[in-house]
Amino acid sequence: MAADWIKMRCELQTHPKVVRILSATNSDKFRVIGGLHAVWSIFDAHSTDGVLLGYKPEAMDAVIGWPGFSKAMIEVEWLSFNGQAIVMPEFSSHNGQSAKRRAEDQKRKRNGRKVPAQDADEIRTECGPEEIREEKKDKDLAPLTTEPAAPSGKPAAKRGSRLPEDWTLTDALAALGAKARKDAEMPELTAVEMRTEGEKFRDYWHSASGAKSMKLNWEGAWRNWCRNASSPKGAAGRSGFSSVAASARMAVTADDEAT
Repeated sequence: MAADWIKMRCELQTHPKVVRILSATNSDKFRVIGGLHAVWSIFDAHSTDGVLLGYKPEAMDAVIGWPGFSKAMIEVEWLSFNGQAIVMPEFSSHNGQSAKRRAEDQKRKRNGRKVPAQDADEIRTECGPEEIREEKKDKDLAPLTTEPAAPSGKPAAKRGSRLPEDWTLTDALAALGAKARKDAEMPELTAVEMRTEGEKFRDYWHSASGAKSMKLNWEGAWRNWCRNASSPKGAAGRSGFSSVAASARMAVTADDEAT
């Protein structure tokens, strides 16, 4: 939980969701961007998984000094509230140390491409022992996995990964699953039923093998799983994953969303 900086897009002021918040709050874009910065900074400082337990929309409004702002963010799906906590969807894509490391890597690559060859030689020549040690430290801290080199000038194909061995159903993932079912007009799952689906999801993908066990977006695969999960108490809905055949269908349809 490092509250040093957060990612904000340059074109944020013209984002459609910002425009909707402008209309809902009857405010100007600079105040809205400031409010977003305040809320996202609170998540970055006090959450590691995009969940703020004990926070209600009214409490967040009181912290940032803007009544009704959290409700406006919920309306555009930049926040959600499950009755016990405020949840920031796709937290791991924009906040946290992994997202920041990716942003730093991208910035370093962009800057490297902009440096002329002559200037690059001068920079290497002028580096003293301290700079060399810092450069080596940065390399040691860089991610161990890199994209394979693109053959014949073609872009390298993205490679998926297996479901992490320590995967568990967090409050944020449960909220994503509940939203996926709501958007698909499926019956709501109880907390026990949602936890059961999480265990099915984990056991199925940990036991899967071959190419079908690799996904680019495990959050997307989880949302798709929840959309197809069996309706509780025999309610009408699509069949879920109680059978091997249904699980096999899920392995195919999850690829559509994961890519």
